[in-house]
Amino acid sequence: MIIVLSLILLALMMYVDKKRGLKLFVSLILNFVILMVIFYLIALGLNPIICSLIGCFTVSCVMLFFVNGESIKTISSIKSIAVVLVILSVLIFFMTYISRIAGFGYESYEEINMFSYDVKLDFTDIAISMILISLIGATVDSSIAISSALYEVHENNRELSKKELFASAMNIGKDILCTTTNTLMFAFLGDFMTLMIWFYTCNYSFLEIVNAKTFAAEIIRILFSAIGCIIVIPITAYITAGALKKEKKA
Repeated sequence: MIIVLSLILLALMMYVDKKRGLKLFVSLILNFVILMVIFYLIALGLNPIICSLIGCFTVSCVMLFFVNGESIKTISSIKSIAVVLVILSVLIFFMTYISRIAGFGYESYEEINMFSYDVKLDFTDIAISMILISLIGATVDSSIAISSALYEVHENNRELSKKELFASAMNIGKDILCTTTNTLMFAFLGDFMTLMIWFYTCNYSFLEIVNAKTFAAEIIRILFSAIGCIIVIPITAYITAGALKKEKKA
């Protein structure tokens, strides 16, 4: 079934854009391999946060440069993503320690009871890694959307100043912000549906739900993904506008 669905996806991608569709499909496979390597290195005992940051940056490079090629748009996007990863990694580090969402919630005890707990991994670092990997896809999507749109604005009117280009990018960002954050929310909540049914059947109160470690971890992942999509907009707008005006002067 997985092979059939993969072939349907490939066919649809190539129908829309034969050359780039094939590249996009190959990039999905490459990103899957990269993430599997990152998970393997973490399992071997390497620092999960460093491995995740390297993995996220590598995945971003594959998505941007392999599919779209090297240009002002992709270079500006990768710079913006690097800045966002640095900023968010610090915020995620403190939030994870404060909220104590690391490890397994009570709802998972029955499933993991048969396994050994002596895995020699820092589950706080694992929680940080999970949040970083969860937010990278949507962040890259928002970043390249802003840089590509701003590039077209500049191509149609090269007399715009850096300030005017930045303002145009922010207006574009306002249009994509609502749909992006809603897409993230429904994607996470769709995966979260089984746990919500568990809460309902076990008669959890509202306070018990919001204080459950599993629930809190999912909500924090949603919020950080949304935050990543939001802060990447002005950062990409600023970097891309500067790069476009610098190219004109050169």
